[in-house]
Formats: sequence, C-alpha cells, structure tokens
Amino acid sequence: MENHSQKTFTIRPACEKEAAFLARCVCEGIGFEIFEQETDLNTQIANGLTPLAAREDTLYSYRHALVAEVDGVVAGALISYPGEQYHQLRNNTFCELPAFRELDLDAMPDEAGAGEFYLDTLAVLPQYRRLGIGRELMRTRIAWAEQNHPELRITLLVDPENFKGQRLYSSLGFVVTDRNVVAFNHHYWKMVKK
Repeated sequence: MENHSQKTFTIRPACEKEAAFLARCVCEGIGFEIFEQETDLNTQIANGLTPLAAREDTLYSYRHALVAEVDGVVAGALISYPGEQYHQLRNNTFCELPAFRELDLDAMPDEAGAGEFYLDTLAVLPQYRRLGIGRELMRTRIAWAEQNHPELRITLLVDPENFKGQRLYSSLGFVVTDRNVVAFNHHYWKMVKK
C-alpha cells in the first residue's frame, strides 16, 4: 500500500469483472485518450476489447493485468506477459476484432518475443495521475518478473513523443535499445530494463 498526496492505493491482480476497465486502459495506452474524451469510435473499440479482456488467452486478458485501487475505485492498470506468448496471444486477440480481420497478422512484426517479459499497457485515470500509481504498478510488476522470470529481459515500447513515459521508464532503469520498432504501422522505441 502506498500513500502519496493523501491518497492511499493498493496494487493487486485484476479480476474478470474489470475487463471493461482494462479495455478502456488499452484504448488509452494506444493513444485513443478515451479517459479524456469518450467518442463513438473510442467506445466502439473499448466495447470490442471488453470480451477479449475477460478471456484468458488474449493479449489484454485480466490474467495479465495488475490494477491500482484508490478508495474502492480502480484507478489504473498495467498489462504484461512473457514475450514468447506474444504471437499466439496477438492472433487470438486481433482475429476477433472486425477492424483487424483483414490484416495479415503473421506478416506483422511481433512487439515482443522469446527471452522477454513484455510490459504492454500502462494507463491511469486522469484524476489519479501524479500520485505515483503508474510508477508503483511498474515497480510491482518488475519485481514480480525479476523473481518469477529472472531469465527474461524486461522490455516495453514507447512512443517517441511520449516524453513523460520516457522519463518514468528511464527513472526505473530502462534504456533505449532500438529507435525503430514498427508495431501496427507506428514507430516506437524499444526500452529494456538494465
């Protein structure tokens, strides 16, 4: 339990009933800013992701998520998993979404692979930002991965324009190892925990 700016929060594993929140976090994490501005498109995407977050065999499954709870409110989440599972989990996820059914998923580069523990999505509701929730979600999952998967490098992708994210990840010991990673036709930087 952490206490920052008079708010106490708890980090715990997500549960299936939080699938809708996790879907919204994924939307936020990929740049749809659903927390700030809920549009018909954002809602449609989140609604499509919700049943996938309730499953156990998808990228965004509640089984891969930690959540932060503040006074009974789920305020943030981090989704992560071993990279060796990425390809199959991605196919299980995106073949179910109409917008991705036409894509040749097998031709797309994987964001993560064998030898990696991948931190996929981090999102915190706007009213709970700057309380240390994102940092504590990251620290909790990093410590778990180091204990349970010491053979794996902990990795993540960050948008080159996401300066706040880069500062957070750098402060937690991540360094940029590749500045040209393409995922879903967007360029990212790959960061690895030292």
